[in-house]
Amino acid sequence: MGEFWKRAACALGFAGLIYASGASSPAAADDDAYKIPLKLFGEFEIAGGLASCHYALWQHNRDPGADKYAYLFYMPFDSDGAPQPARVEVGKNVLALDELLRDGEWIAGMAKNSLYATRDRETRVHIEVLEAEDVGNHTRIDRATVYVVQSGKIPFQARARGTFGCAGLSAGDEESAAAPAPPTVPAGGWAGPAGIPFGAPRMLADMSEVPAALRQTMRDYASDDCDVDGSFAWAGARYVVNENYLLWEVPCTMGAYQGSSVFGVTQNPARDWAELLTLPNPPGLEGQQNYAAMSADVLPGQGIIKMTALSRGAGDCGVHQVHRLTDGPGEVLEFELLEYRDKYDCDGNATAPENWPLAYQSY
Repeated sequence: MGEFWKRAACALGFAGLIYASGASSPAAADDDAYKIPLKLFGEFEIAGGLASCHYALWQHNRDPGADKYAYLFYMPFDSDGAPQPARVEVGKNVLALDELLRDGEWIAGMAKNSLYATRDRETRVHIEVLEAEDVGNHTRIDRATVYVVQSGKIPFQARARGTFGCAGLSAGDEESAAAPAPPTVPAGGWAGPAGIPFGAPRMLADMSEVPAALRQTMRDYASDDCDVDGSFAWAGARYVVNENYLLWEVPCTMGAYQGSSVFGVTQNPARDWAELLTLPNPPGLEGQQNYAAMSADVLPGQGIIKMTALSRGAGDCGVHQVHRLTDGPGEVLEFELLEYRDKYDCDGNATAPENWPLAYQSY
């Protein structure tokens, strides 16, 4: 059993994944009572239509632009690039599924295997992406298999094609799509001034996808902060800022309870120029240029990077900073420090870093 299936078995229970080994159901294949009546659905059935950025799969021999019913699976992303509940239709029921896990193998910027399930775990969907290509703002999925499993029924399998990301948008459109529309601040969001919004993250398959110019810049300027050639659990992410710039998040260090990233900018598409973004210190706090963003929390739709450097694993003290992406002099991008909070007293009271004592605020 592969690593993905070991993790999936833990998530759902091994019995729910018995189809992966090719075991057959005791039910007769022609007995409708044991079949899963998976239904195709159309864009017109999705409230509000397709989100600007989404993950969608349609039956391999259907065209969602021409066929009224084509979709097998649909999952929208919100303005910060976070996945929302996915949708499938089984019989007369529209089911909402949560993403449970992805495997560590990547193809064209997305996980090769992903697993979804309803809250009661009665319906599980495994998606295996077999052929895909990164075509800019999205990944075009040329060949995939969708497996639908329900307790006591014959697993349903369908061949599919699809898209993952912000298909059909130009970089400028994606920037606009990433901007938050609602005036209220979502949980984990930011209520202060916003920065330049950027697109949803495209996860990198491995460090070889980080542009050579950016990696060299890291060696030149951040080698004291970062293990540039180290091995990390993830390879980083890429964000489309606009038609001119890409923002890159690259792993820097990993410790026992926290890790750091650096952020850099390249041309769009990346070529021979790269620049690391420094993290400004508050006035009066002298020190060398800092590139390492500890435990970075990226809010693409607001153009915000939040970071928290814990002083110890208990999480009861440390420094919390909020930066925004802005236009700097000479048509470059840079970070602007908005808030700096510092909790010196490691008192055993692990409060939210956003509530630590405020040492500096720029607005």
